[in-house]
Amino acid sequence: MTRTVARPGKSEKPWALINLHPFPAVAMRVLQLIDKDDVGIQKLTDLIRSDLALSTEILTLANSALYAFRTEIKSILQAAVLLGLQRVKALAITVGMRVYLTDSMKIPSLLACWRHSLASALLAEDLAIGSFVDKDSAYTAALLHDIGRLALAVIQPAKYADFLKSTEDEPCDILKRERELFEIDHCQAGRWLVEAWKLPRTFVDVTAHHHTQPNSRIPEIVALVRHSCLLADTLGFAAARSLAVPSYQDILEELSVRERRRFPQDPEELSIKIATKINSME
Repeated sequence: MTRTVARPGKSEKPWALINLHPFPAVAMRVLQLIDKDDVGIQKLTDLIRSDLALSTEILTLANSALYAFRTEIKSILQAAVLLGLQRVKALAITVGMRVYLTDSMKIPSLLACWRHSLASALLAEDLAIGSFVDKDSAYTAALLHDIGRLALAVIQPAKYADFLKSTEDEPCDILKRERELFEIDHCQAGRWLVEAWKLPRTFVDVTAHHHTQPNSRIPEIVALVRHSCLLADTLGFAAARSLAVPSYQDILEELSVRERRRFPQDPEELSIKIATKINSME
């Protein structure tokens, strides 16, 4: 029997994603509203409050050392007022993804996938501030850039974990190797998912092209996420070892002067900062 290989524009469900279980319903609804500026604070908070577990996790994050408010945040409405609607949306998606990956994260190599996504999101925030891009939008885009990889890890945890582990000793062309093993790479899988989930076009571009060299046709947010992904790899938050990973200094040289000023010259300093943030979120 011929298996369906995911390709841009195909509507058929790729065979590798057939057994993918649904994303948490409320987090999915928040995702679909991510670019809707006309969503009022009451509508968003009511939506999130309809899922007690999601609400509780968001409040835990809002009260973590990551934000360090002097007063305890006791409601989603209060969180939205203090953090802003877009940040609460981003937290809802963060929690939704963490819940979605709970079982997979028991495997160290798959936990590395999640931490790579988180590190990329946190680095994207700093890049956004230096490039006049909305930092919450950049965070969410970077958090979702590897959703295709995370989906493959959820469906075939043992096989995908073995693949990731093999790259420790034998770095490879990641996308090519994924296609050999799964007949689909994580960029193709990510694009199919965000189209099937009817998410904003930005996420289609980010998931499909975050490994593409920047050019005039690539949206600014895609180039930003690409840099955040490369920085995460270089700082020790790689999910898999690729054949060619630029150095920290090489990546900084690709950035604008304003973006570059957001980062220390010592990569170890930045790595510790990101690790501390990730620990507070976990």
